[in-house]
Amino acid sequence: MMRRSLLLLGLLLIGAWAQAEPVKEIVIEPVGDELKFKVTEFSVAPGETVRLIFKNTAKVMPHNVVVLNTDSPSVVNRVGTAAISDPDYVPDDPAILAYTKVAQPGETVEVTFKAPDKPGRYRYVCTFPGHYTLMQGVMVVSGKATS
Repeated sequence: MMRRSLLLLGLLLIGAWAQAEPVKEIVIEPVGDELKFKVTEFSVAPGETVRLIFKNTAKVMPHNVVVLNTDSPSVVNRVGTAAISDPDYVPDDPAILAYTKVAQPGETVEVTFKAPDKPGRYRYVCTFPGHYTLMQGVMVVSGKATS
């Protein structure tokens, strides 16, 4: 009986801990078959856990979402260009904070990550070949840090 009570208490504590950390859910979709995201900017708090869900509602084109640790156009170009030669279209680059796999039309993919602790603007792009030049958005990290 005591063992079952301890197990129950442990499960309750784990449940309370899991609920203690809020997760900000962001849903991003393309604009039809255009090389554009519908959501081109979203805001999160420093250190916040982000669950980014990408719903590829396009009829023809595959897409992904790659979140960078910068807003630098030269880094966007470097990552986008390098993606062409990567079999998964996500190069091994230190500027990549998080990414989804490439979603085929009608597919939904997601990634969960921690937002940077430093407030600022962080670019996200689609790195399917050639898409990064037009298919971009910004994650704005601002406000009070989460614990």
